[in-house]
Amino acid sequence: MIGLTKKSAFTLLEVIVSVAIFAVIVLAASQIFQSVVSSQVKNFSETALQDESKYFMEIFTREAKGAVIRSATVTTDCDGNLLAGETYTYDAVNNILWFKNKLGDCAAYTIGVDGNGINRLILQRGAEDPAYLTSNKIDIEALKFVVDNSVGFQPFVTINFTVKSETNPNIPALDVQTSVSPDWSID
Repeated sequence: MIGLTKKSAFTLLEVIVSVAIFAVIVLAASQIFQSVVSSQVKNFSETALQDESKYFMEIFTREAKGAVIRSATVTTDCDGNLLAGETYTYDAVNNILWFKNKLGDCAAYTIGVDGNGINRLILQRGAEDPAYLTSNKIDIEALKFVVDNSVGFQPFVTINFTVKSETNPNIPALDVQTSVSPDWSID
């Protein structure tokens, strides 16, 4: 049988089916890759948001724990107002937390709007110029200080605020709260 050689080849239908299967596999793999990259970006952004909050909370906690008791022996408070025999440690007025740190400097924590319209946490010690404690990558909302200077009890201050990302608006806001009392104790 000359001229009757069997050639092995794919039919058009087999080629189309194999290309379709390959396309589905590539599409699925690209969707998985895109999902992984998107999740990683979101996780990095959330971690950065938490790190920004941790930085401020660490500074605030260390300084607030070192707050000294103020009494009639200290004649003025951080605003320069005369004290009338009061004994207290923390003072929160108009959403500004005032206290004297262990170095005797008045420390004031508050919120302020920077030149870009972003709410940032601010610290002012003594006569120093106010300094931002948070970067312009996060926006602080709903800052609230709750102070308890009850006589006979350890004074404490609770800080509560909401932080959201300015760089990635898809990240949910983070509510932050902690309570701090000074290192000294009531006898």
